[in-house]
Amino acid sequence: MLSTFKDITEIKEQQLAAQHMADQLDNENRVLRSSLKERFRLGGILGHSPAMQQVYELILKAAATDANVAVFGESGSGKELVARAIHDFSDRKSKRFVAVNCGALQESLFEREFFGHRKGAFSSAHANSPGYLDMADGGTLFLDEVTELTVNMQAKLLRAIEGGGYHAVGGTEPYQSDFRIISASHSALDNHVGKGLMRSDFYYRIQVIQIQLPPLRLRKQDLPLLVEHFLRQMKVPAAMKRVPGHIMDAIVSYDWPGNVRELRNVLQRYITLGHLDFLSPGQTQKAFAARSDLDLRKAIEQVEKDLISKALSQADGNRTKAAALLGISRRALFRKLSPP
Repeated sequence: MLSTFKDITEIKEQQLAAQHMADQLDNENRVLRSSLKERFRLGGILGHSPAMQQVYELILKAAATDANVAVFGESGSGKELVARAIHDFSDRKSKRFVAVNCGALQESLFEREFFGHRKGAFSSAHANSPGYLDMADGGTLFLDEVTELTVNMQAKLLRAIEGGGYHAVGGTEPYQSDFRIISASHSALDNHVGKGLMRSDFYYRIQVIQIQLPPLRLRKQDLPLLVEHFLRQMKVPAAMKRVPGHIMDAIVSYDWPGNVRELRNVLQRYITLGHLDFLSPGQTQKAFAARSDLDLRKAIEQVEKDLISKALSQADGNRTKAAALLGISRRALFRKLSPP
């Protein structure tokens, strides 16, 4: 009987191992198919530039492991989209993706937010409430703007990351959570370690794999693809379903300090107002108005008006200074300002 039981146990273990291998191969094949067939898109991320191809490769490699990942990039570059793609292509995809805005956390409420609380822990605690770690069990904990966590917060979270468990506020029972951390920041974390704003042990725990997102100005060949994508998402009048060449030229020539988020907002204004406005901190730059015709004379007149307006603004309304900025005589400026 013991011999028979041992044989059955070995057969069951072999079956489980074979099933695990089959599941792993299926996951690898799914990732490979995505890599080969959808290189212009990965999850919610769009782009076919060489810079984005490198990002896709790193996402797929990170998804195949369970290591913690740190994503860097300017504001609006799509850091959360990268984190979600890693989660969706990983073995944790069936569990929760829990996003936390670290900049909105209050240190006094940190333990309640992350570890949860038990009924009666404080006056308004009328029922047990799970924390972020409870919700992320088996899944992914996304720490957006992780550099906003204070050193004290990092110390409290580090114990749970290292497997030491945690206690809910008002509770005595220790809990364990199997979560993977993907953090995001607009600046390199090692700078914060050097300034004493981040613990070195916390830094090494959350930054096993690094992914640097390129700003939009360094992957401008992705702009037509992104513009087309956003226009399909918006309620666009029939005349604006395709962006005219002069509008696309203005889009490509702009530096996009706000990255993809700014691009979407600019296109929304273009559809609503009928002209292209680039609104950056401290400046307003207006491009050509949207027109269905290709009237060169009107286009030149519009550019001239915009330049004169900008020169007058910089000269604080002084027409002599504005004329000098434009490289024309004061009389020529007055003539251009006079109604026909």
